[in-house]
Amino acid sequence: AVPFKIVSVTKSDGPAGTEQKDWYRYVISQGNDPIIGLRRGTKKSVVAAAEEIVFSLNERLVGKPGRVHVKYRKESKNT
Repeated sequence: AVPFKIVSVTKSDGPAGTEQKDWYRYVISQGNDPIIGLRRGTKKSVVAAAEEIVFSLNERLVGKPGRVHVKYRKESKNT
């Protein structure tokens, strides 16, 4: 499986109706499938947030280590 990665983090205008100027657009991809988001903050904080998203997506992609698979037993009938 192709892992997710950060393609870019660039200064951007915020959503319509916002006056704040500290918005960044990030692009995360897995092959040819981009995920585009907007986040307000410093570039450093936006990169850190995008890295957390990438980590979570990749963790789901390969499965979490130490995941426990529960097996259910049939209840015995005492008659």
